[in-house]
Amino acid sequence: MSIPIHVCIPSYNNAAGLKLLLSDLTTQSFTSITVLDDASTDTTAEVVAAFPDVTRICSEKNLGTVGANNLILRSVPEDGFLLCIDSDMRVVTQDMAQVLRTFIQAHPNIGVGVGKIVNAENQRIRWNFNYDINPIRAILSFFTYHPAVFLKNVPYLGRFTRRLSLLFTMHLADDVEQKVDWGIEGFFFVCVDLFQQLQGFDSRFKRYHEGPDLFLQIRKMGFETWYTPSIVMQDFDQASGTSMERKYHWWRSMAIYFWKNPSRLFLYKYPRP
Repeated sequence: MSIPIHVCIPSYNNAAGLKLLLSDLTTQSFTSITVLDDASTDTTAEVVAAFPDVTRICSEKNLGTVGANNLILRSVPEDGFLLCIDSDMRVVTQDMAQVLRTFIQAHPNIGVGVGKIVNAENQRIRWNFNYDINPIRAILSFFTYHPAVFLKNVPYLGRFTRRLSLLFTMHLADDVEQKVDWGIEGFFFVCVDLFQQLQGFDSRFKRYHEGPDLFLQIRKMGFETWYTPSIVMQDFDQASGTSMERKYHWWRSMAIYFWKNPSRLFLYKYPRP
């Protein structure tokens, strides 16, 4: 039996990008496609109306990325997986729905996973996936990742610094299917039943760290969390808000994450998910 794959697209005032994304997605074999309109004031409604098979769910006020994604709980499909994609992305993988179904079938205990996100230069973005959030690891990763990048072409020393960095961060990990502690929230897939049980993302988050928290909660439920390079999206990073606003929300969400998961402040697990 084919696994239902339901696409969910949170979008706020990005009608142009959304139109391009829907043009890509509607040619593929997804079970359903829903735009989670976060109270947009542009032509988002008209764009969605041009695609008869796409459903639009609209918020009465701007909720942010977390709230927009949680709009799907108003009409959550009965089974299968949700594939959440930011509206500023474009599809790279052909027949992504079937490729994802094959991957999920190969990992029957998967609860949530993240696909590969590349930038405009087709390079995997740095924060695609990583080990569990921990301050000690974050500090050590800072002092090992940058030397590894700087010395990557130096014989022997480049290999040593890369291996050293991999003890603390997965940013330089090989691009292969592997278990990960968390994946970025811009392009991920999650079991419908588990997302329902958790009642979506924790609403205390607004736009950062909801991905790591979701992955952590699902791992606590006994399910696996994976990264797969077999499904790929290109991110054009049309971030909303000022730089100061984004920094504020980043630090705010970090505080919420550790308030909710205090053991992560002190627990340093050897980096194997």
